[in-house]
Amino acid sequence: MAKFDSTEALLAWIIDFFAEKFGNSAILKGGMSLRLMHSPRYTNDVDYIFIPFDSKKDAKTLVEEALSEVEGLRFESSMNSKALRIIVEFGGQNAQIEINTDKECPSIPMSTSLLSAPYGHPARIVRIMEPGVSFAHKIAAWNERELMRDLYDVYQYETLFKATPRADILLSRLKKARSYKNVVAAKSINELVKKMKTCAENLTEGSFEELVPLLNAAELAGLSFRMRPAILALSDKIEKFK
Repeated sequence: MAKFDSTEALLAWIIDFFAEKFGNSAILKGGMSLRLMHSPRYTNDVDYIFIPFDSKKDAKTLVEEALSEVEGLRFESSMNSKALRIIVEFGGQNAQIEINTDKECPSIPMSTSLLSAPYGHPARIVRIMEPGVSFAHKIAAWNERELMRDLYDVYQYETLFKATPRADILLSRLKKARSYKNVVAAKSINELVKKMKTCAENLTEGSFEELVPLLNAAELAGLSFRMRPAILALSDKIEKFK
């Protein structure tokens, strides 16, 4: 039976398994796609868009059949209007897979080598959501949840990957923005820009408690001073989306 010494080792196995089983129908998005693009932020789950599917139920059947073939792997599935979630227990580790479906999804090819090589998996070419599309969705996610890991990913798209968020997608997400818990989501570019600038100007080294388990100490050191100008510069860019 397989044995994994970390959650990321299990996630690397899942990505390799999905690449082998589902090929270009399984498009990576979220934190693990960023890991393949050299992001230093760890994550505990893996997110996919399955194409071309009419419903999450179809993907659920397909994925459950594949996982059921793996000896020693246990999983539990749940589904709501937002996503299909599968909790996987395998090799002494647990991880979450989140799946949505669509008829199509803009994507680019990406090698898994950065993630697969350390864990003994072959390098594969997978599809990840097109960075400009992902960038827009990540900004919208931060607006609705105000999670620091979302803002950190926004910073990565802006500085490390030099991506440009898709204006049409961001504007569409703002029109239907939902507020979670105590968050008040912006519903226009003006509101979003004001919110982003206020957040950036108030960043301190104490703002990143959520990121402590996800980044090493070297990346956390001085992070507020690096993120602040990047988020302010991005705010000026998206102000022109109106």
